[in-house]
Amino acid sequence: MKESEKRMDTKKLNRITWKRARPIILSLGILLILIGIFTGFNSTNNWHKDQNFIHSQEARNDYKSYVKDQLKIEEGINKKYEKTNDYQNALDYGYNNGTQSIMFNPKTGKFSINYATFESYFGYIHKKLFYHHKLTDLIYSNYMSISTNIYRGLSLLSFIFLIMGFFISFLDYKTNFILLLFSSGYNRKEILKSNIRTSLIPLTFIAITAFIVNMVIIYSRIPHQYVNYPLDKIIFYQFCLLLVAICYYFLGLFSGIILGQGITGVLSLIGFVFGVELTKQNILDLFNNILPNKNDGSYYQSFFVRFDTYSHWLILDVFVIFIAFLLYFSSLYFYKRLSLEERGNYLLFPKFRLSISLVAGLFTAYSICGNIGLSSNSDNLLIRYNILPGILVFTITFCLFMVLNNYKNIYEKFGVIILKHNN
Repeated sequence: MKESEKRMDTKKLNRITWKRARPIILSLGILLILIGIFTGFNSTNNWHKDQNFIHSQEARNDYKSYVKDQLKIEEGINKKYEKTNDYQNALDYGYNNGTQSIMFNPKTGKFSINYATFESYFGYIHKKLFYHHKLTDLIYSNYMSISTNIYRGLSLLSFIFLIMGFFISFLDYKTNFILLLFSSGYNRKEILKSNIRTSLIPLTFIAITAFIVNMVIIYSRIPHQYVNYPLDKIIFYQFCLLLVAICYYFLGLFSGIILGQGITGVLSLIGFVFGVELTKQNILDLFNNILPNKNDGSYYQSFFVRFDTYSHWLILDVFVIFIAFLLYFSSLYFYKRLSLEERGNYLLFPKFRLSISLVAGLFTAYSICGNIGLSSNSDNLLIRYNILPGILVFTITFCLFMVLNNYKNIYEKFGVIILKHNN
């Protein structure tokens, strides 16, 4: 085939797969952009309301009332101490009345309350958008739409890419569209590459557009000097999130290829995503135990937050890209061997059912009962709270997968037993 004919042939295949993917891409893409617009305007409107309030007389009056109450409690603590000469009783009186920080001066014999400043009383610093120059505050500020976590470290962006990858492969098989593709004369590798081109590339551009729209709204409505995080790091972090989302796309694509049932397939994918996030947290806990000096006590849900530097982010990006390529080539391997005769089965590849069940059992056991030995120095507690629960979870998961993979045979055997019993 000539090069020009090959290009024409590829364009024709791309038109076919694009027509199939377009409704899903447009739906998810519009959702992303709308979320970016809504988050941008909503967050900046709230910021302006906060600015107006903190400069108002109402805020000053609220703070004066708060200080007055604290001084009244302070006076009550000192009276209680003078009356009973009981140090602990005086402290308890203050704590029971809602005071957090009480100090005692042994020279004067007086208690004093360390009450909040005007800025900290209202929960924010009115000259800055975030508390500190940290990625954690950026994520939890809810200003960046696609940075939003919907479960632990799983971002909204990754979730949408996961859905796209799963639907683009799973629906083709379930709706018999794959029969048209396989009978069209194209080889399976080209079909899968075309599916990826016409779904991943457009969705990636839409995600970038949503981020740009979100950032333009924020920086046009809030003065730059009030944003307590550098713009170049914000952009690079969004790039890192995009790479992670692409990795989740290939995870969804791979799952859609090997899973053949709707309800159990979706539930398995959800369970796997939960397991991935739990495993990530287990690994983060492991780092916190190995590198305790670098842990400030915060609960990290992302490696990018735990290692908030450009060099660490680059290392993490290389690892994410490696996982994405591994998932891509795994998807390609199974897609080439996809059998239409296994329709209706839980896993569409009989030769891999045992191995996948074993991996699923081990993965689930570690994600739920991970970090063996980190939480206890006692062998008995280690066995009771880590090893035994891990074995139990592995056994249940493995048996569940084996039942799902062999439910037809189990059903037929039970049918034969019941038939013999009735006769």
